Amino acid sequence: MEQTGISRQLLQSLVTMRLIHPALVTESGRYMYDDQSVKAVKSYLRLCDLGYPRAEIRRMFQHRFDKLSGNSEEQQ
Repeated sequence: MEQTGISRQLLQSLVTMRLIHPALVTESGRYMYDDQSVKAVKSYLRLCDLGYPRAEIRRMFQHRFDKLSGNSEEQQ
């Protein structure tokens, strides 16, 4: 995730929170991320800079994911 300049610890945290996921794992075990994940990290960093708490950012991302996957509460 060299494009974003984030630490390995933050990267692992974002994966654990399921805000991003590797698009590919190479034979040597290196994780590769797609443009969508890079954009998500940049959005996360922007929201942090604006003062949003991590829990709120996680809810925002989950809501967006639910809408994209068709699992939003509005459809239930």
